[in-house]
Amino acid sequence: MAADFTGLELTPLCVASIRLEEGAPIQLGRSPWRNRRVSYIGAGGTVEGARLTGVVRPGGGDWSEGGADAAGNALTLIDVRSLWRTHDGADIYVTYNGRLNIPAPLLPDFRDPAKIDAIPPSAYYFRINPLFETADERYGWLNHIVAVGAGRRTRDGVVYTIFEVR
Repeated sequence: MAADFTGLELTPLCVASIRLEEGAPIQLGRSPWRNRRVSYIGAGGTVEGARLTGVVRPGGGDWSEGGADAAGNALTLIDVRSLWRTHDGADIYVTYNGRLNIPAPLLPDFRDPAKIDAIPPSAYYFRINPLFETADERYGWLNHIVAVGAGRRTRDGVVYTIFEVR
């Protein structure tokens, strides 16, 4: 029997703007296991939404893995861990995985911070699935949800528009 997904709804949760350390990502290169890159959340960021507002604290990062398909398109496995603090003092541990796929012709401009803002987010695929963990009862509802988001690379980091899946 096929699952019925007609009842799924996306409810806006927040927009997270994250500033990465200058020079990110750090290319570790191809080891015997993978092609690892690390982007450090050096300057933190902001979280803005009707139900979730605060800051992204410095110190988290993305331990991504990069690759390419036969056509030369860049494929990235995203693996982020971060700590958010709400406007009223709740700490929330946020992890997310996802995919960033960049068509080969866009790669030079995508990697150039001076040109990245000219590339529309619709020209590449950047999706995440955040999971939230908190001990603060005011935000305990976050422990019960699944979220999805669409990302956009910026000159100094990334911006995610995040939705709760209901």
